[in-house]
Amino acid sequence: MSRYVNYLLAALSGILLALSFPYPSIGILAWVGIIPLLFAIKRSDFKITPVLGLVSGVIFFSILLYWILIFGFMAWVALSLFLSLSFILFTSGAWVAMQAYRSTAQLLIIPSLWATCEYIRSLGPLGFAWGNIGSAVNNPYLLWIASYTGEIGLGFVIVLVNLVLFQILGTGDMRERMRFAVTGILVLMLAVVVWPAIGMLVHDLGKGSSKVINVALVQPNIEQRVKLDTSNNGLIKARYLVMTREALRSKPNLVIWPENIFVSFMSDEKKFIEETKRILNPTKTSLVFGGIDDIEGNIYNNAFYLNQEGTLQSYRKIHLVPFGEYVPVRGLVEQLNSMAKLVIDYTPGDDYKVFDTHHNGTFSTVICFESSDSRLVRRMVRNGARMLIVITNDGWFGKTAAAEQHFQISRMRAVEYGIPVIQAANTGISGIVSRSGEVKARTKLNEKRVLYGSIAFASEPSFFARFGYMMPYFYVIIILAAILYKALRKRARA
Repeated sequence: MSRYVNYLLAALSGILLALSFPYPSIGILAWVGIIPLLFAIKRSDFKITPVLGLVSGVIFFSILLYWILIFGFMAWVALSLFLSLSFILFTSGAWVAMQAYRSTAQLLIIPSLWATCEYIRSLGPLGFAWGNIGSAVNNPYLLWIASYTGEIGLGFVIVLVNLVLFQILGTGDMRERMRFAVTGILVLMLAVVVWPAIGMLVHDLGKGSSKVINVALVQPNIEQRVKLDTSNNGLIKARYLVMTREALRSKPNLVIWPENIFVSFMSDEKKFIEETKRILNPTKTSLVFGGIDDIEGNIYNNAFYLNQEGTLQSYRKIHLVPFGEYVPVRGLVEQLNSMAKLVIDYTPGDDYKVFDTHHNGTFSTVICFESSDSRLVRRMVRNGARMLIVITNDGWFGKTAAAEQHFQISRMRAVEYGIPVIQAANTGISGIVSRSGEVKARTKLNEKRVLYGSIAFASEPSFFARFGYMMPYFYVIIILAAILYKALRKRARA
């Protein structure tokens, strides 16, 4: 009976964590949602802890990513199971930490385990950082922690809060619990009160850039079924031109279209590009837009930048979507599912491109779910980007929570790196986010609209942009130091 109670506690954590994300986006649940799982771990034998991780992880990811059902039931189940490996690793490590270390030591070890698991989940071509609990935070004050620690470091703090509350609520010697409560509350005060306050003060003292750019985001709201019909190519291009003429009335410096606006290759649209140049040239307006191109048999997903002189530059998408833009181990996958033969293998780019504007500002572009790849964005910021533009087509996911989750992730990149982020989406959500994470303007989902705004380029990136590469080492060092300390103590007693 006790075992099934533990499974229910693990399931409850999965549900609470999922509910902290859109929708319904009850962010406070992330700060308490891991407590039931911690109780289940403490009450269990080690051989049960992987199952607890599996239960909690599968429920969390299957609720969070319910919109993957659009691609089929098996895809949804397989992805949820694969991503749950990080929960299995965490629950196993957390059980060992609870058995081997004092409560105060656990304050560093268990949050480090969680952060390390989230980091591992983001690595490699199959890396998928969607659902990191740091991105569930909506409070602008608490978001500031991420400008020092990053999204994963904010997750460290969230787990720390869960752990302190768990220890205070837990069973055991009352004196020890009270001593721990005092320590824990002091740590929490530092983590969620003092630290963000200092960060916001430093930002207010050092903020400011006179390099302001006026932008117009075109959200055409073209349904995916319409985009997939090649006979609609002319109608789609006509809509972009009409909305761009409307946008130019406000005299923007930059117009932004979303990802892959064509139903053909870019090389087949030279006439349309020339027509677009004729519209933009009188106002000396630049344009960012997405398109697919075939270069000597290599297919690239591109973000193009058409500058004031009419010169066309491009960024080639680096982090491709597995099973969407290429098929890993294609031979095996095609034997399991013949539908994999329909997926075209795109070629990844390798240039972390930074574009220069005529407003003394620099920016980089990422395409679609690349905005969830924090390490990719860091490379661009370190190369000199002082603004990030995300172009995407979330029309695949209809009226689900996917678009809202995506916009929340893009907002996290703004806070992490201290740069403004602009997201232009086909069906929404498009928006303009300041370097502090403030949403200056945004569209609704499934809304046809031109969104206008002004945003200042960042004068300098955040602390995390400069030193964030060290954070994963910090978590690993804590874990290794704990293991080494235990080994040395054991040897000294022998």
